[in-house]
Amino acid sequence: MVDTGTVRDQHETGVTHQTGDAPVPRRPRVAAVLPWIYRFRIEMILILVLGGLALATGMTQAPLVDWDEATYAEVAHEAIANHSYLDLTWNGQAYVKKPPLLFWALIGSFKAFGESEFAARLPSVAAGLATLLLIYLTAAGVAGRLAGTLAALVPLQFYFFIARGGRDCATDAPLLLFLTLALYAILRAREDRKFCALAGVASGLAILSKGLAGIIPLIIAPVAVLLLPGFEVVGIAGLTVIFGCAVAVAAPWYLYEALRNPLFWTSFVHHETLARVTGHLEDETHPGWYTLHGFWKEAHFLWPLILPTVALAVVMVRRRTLQGALSYSARRLRSINPAVALWVVWLAVTLAAAGAVQTKLPWYILPAFVPTALLAGTLAARALEYRGPMSGVVTGMGALALVLMLIHAPVRWHAIALTYHRERLRSRPSYAMGLKARRAAALLGGGRLYFAGIELPTLVYYSEMHVEFIKAPGGLEPITDPDTGELPPLDSNDLALLDPQGDLVPIANLGREWYISGPRTP
Repeated sequence: MVDTGTVRDQHETGVTHQTGDAPVPRRPRVAAVLPWIYRFRIEMILILVLGGLALATGMTQAPLVDWDEATYAEVAHEAIANHSYLDLTWNGQAYVKKPPLLFWALIGSFKAFGESEFAARLPSVAAGLATLLLIYLTAAGVAGRLAGTLAALVPLQFYFFIARGGRDCATDAPLLLFLTLALYAILRAREDRKFCALAGVASGLAILSKGLAGIIPLIIAPVAVLLLPGFEVVGIAGLTVIFGCAVAVAAPWYLYEALRNPLFWTSFVHHETLARVTGHLEDETHPGWYTLHGFWKEAHFLWPLILPTVALAVVMVRRRTLQGALSYSARRLRSINPAVALWVVWLAVTLAAAGAVQTKLPWYILPAFVPTALLAGTLAARALEYRGPMSGVVTGMGALALVLMLIHAPVRWHAIALTYHRERLRSRPSYAMGLKARRAAALLGGGRLYFAGIELPTLVYYSEMHVEFIKAPGGLEPITDPDTGELPPLDSNDLALLDPQGDLVPIANLGREWYISGPRTP
């Protein structure tokens, strides 16, 4: 009698037996390998490789730049040194200008890998790569894998995505990641309302990344539920979950600072939030249209997508009379894909928010790049995969659009690299001064640093010392020598060390360093 268990084991292990003991290996299932490779989504490896090349370039290079990189790294450094992870400081003074999420990520990176430029930039690079993968998953879930791949590669030609969205140690990278995750979850909540909790948690983390900018999903979610077909299934109950989870994640830190730190109200609430919304804090003010101008400068390389768009419009008109085409267009707009409608609302809200804020720093348009990439990738894939009337024309226009963008890509990447290099050169003088001050302090047995000028975070970070900044036009309040009650006799932009014996030792002058190692280097 045949042992059925043995036969089942032989079938599952892929080995059969003839009479006797000699095993005969089963023929490998080559046909089963190809579907596995297809399911593996190898294009995600391409996205990670290209994204890594774009975002991780120069990841280990010094210096951490003024103002954001060196500021945030110094806050994390002092948190570790003081064993204080809620009451943060910069240059020995209380610091509540930004929410804490990036600082907590930096602290974890420093503890895991040691304090270095690599460790300081690692959280932002990881957040940028994760954002690209989320863009892929969002577009692929709606329009297929080709759309996901193209959409994920679009941001690699946005300067501010490269610089602020991943390469630099900045709060923008985690903000963009959690905004994208929140909107991805809102889209998935149409199928499974459990994603409402993920949308809420992601929104709370976005708020902990960059404050008021993190509420964008909390604006878009009610608009989608109330106005966009397909999202009514989320309902009031789903919105309650989204808002409840966001509050549960973000509120504890805000309550802690509001109750324990008076500087929270004057620095974070008034100066960093309300004043930015209602006033011009930058040195050079900009008109209201500056936001759209900046967005066009970043996104103009997508203009070839007009070609397949026109081709698709011609197909629609040729199949109908003009009146019928207009009627058909109206019906199509009413029946637009809910995901595409959400992306359009997302784009409109982010551009409107950036335009409404009176402090018009150019990277405030960064959250608008994600829906732009989703729409562009989906449109390109739609043209390439079109199989209706005039398919040759539509597909040809789609292919031509991609070729034109690929031809332009090296020029765009060169311009991004050149701009990024010039921005980094601006921090080399204060970096060089910080290293000189550290060496002088080591030789003289310590002391106090004085700089006659504005705050230079790179100087603070690389000197590894507390720096007293003497008032300059538009700078800080006068700071006196604690022993004499008088200002050290320094000229503008002088850096000096007051050694333990009370002697003032000149270190460097920022103006001279600017010509030695800065952007004006001969």
